[in-house]
Order: sequence, then C-alpha cells, then structure tokens
Amino acid sequence: VVGKGGGEATKGKGKPSGPLSSPRLCVRNLAFEVTRKELQKLFGHYGSVTAVRIPKKGDYSGHRGFGFIDFASQSEAAAAYEALQHTHLYGRRLVIEPAEENATDVASIQETAERKRTAKAMKSEATASKRRRKGMLDGPGEGKFKDAMM
Repeated sequence: VVGKGGGEATKGKGKPSGPLSSPRLCVRNLAFEVTRKELQKLFGHYGSVTAVRIPKKGDYSGHRGFGFIDFASQSEAAAAYEALQHTHLYGRRLVIEPAEENATDVASIQETAERKRTAKAMKSEATASKRRRKGMLDGPGEGKFKDAMM
C-alpha cells in the first residue's frame, strides 16, 4: 500500500528552512480509506508518535482528507518529515508539512473569537434576510406575490 515516489522535487512551501518549530506534522491528501492505526504505524517507524488526529466531516460520513501527527520530540518529527516527503499511501502522494502552532497569547485568541462572532452574526443576518424575501414571495395561504402583482 505504501510506496516511495520518484524524483519529484518539493517547491519551497512544504520544506522548512531549518529545524521544525513543533513536534506536530500536518498530513494532507489522505485517501479516505486511511485509518489512524495505519498512520500511527507508518509514522511510528521514525519516532515515538504521541497522537494521531484525523478530523471528521460534519455529517460523520468520513474524514476530511487530512490529519495531524504528534511526536514526542521535534527531532523525531523532522526525521519523519524528511523520510516521508515523497511517500504514496493508497495511490495518493502524501503532502507533509509542519503544523501551524496554536496561538497562546491572549490578544490573538480574543481576535479569533471576535472574528467568529462577527461571522456568526453576518450569517444570522443573511439567513433572516433570505427568510423575509421568501416570506414575501411564498407566504402561507394565497400567494402574497400574486396579490402584490395585482
């Protein structure tokens, strides 16, 4: 199931300039058949894997095609990163990159929360607007749209 790819060269984005900044890797382009155990086994050859996380779809029909691998140390994550760059799993080339660090300072967390609140308010407003328009066109009983046109 797992094979090494040919002489493909990765372009700047995925390649870190120095050592990895965290012991977490993000693995994209996962086939939907891949399981946590398979990723644990594949990455476990390069160090101690502390966690494997594959986010699920909202409707629970499967996973979203990417995952996160946590290692005990940054050096183990770097070894796996270097060794598995051109690996294929279930016929799909794995795209491995360092995972972004979670924000830990208060200002950035507050900024993220404010963006979420704003997005939720805008979505709520758009939904209400759609309901008002739909009510005007397709009201209960005799069609209000017809009455408005006469």
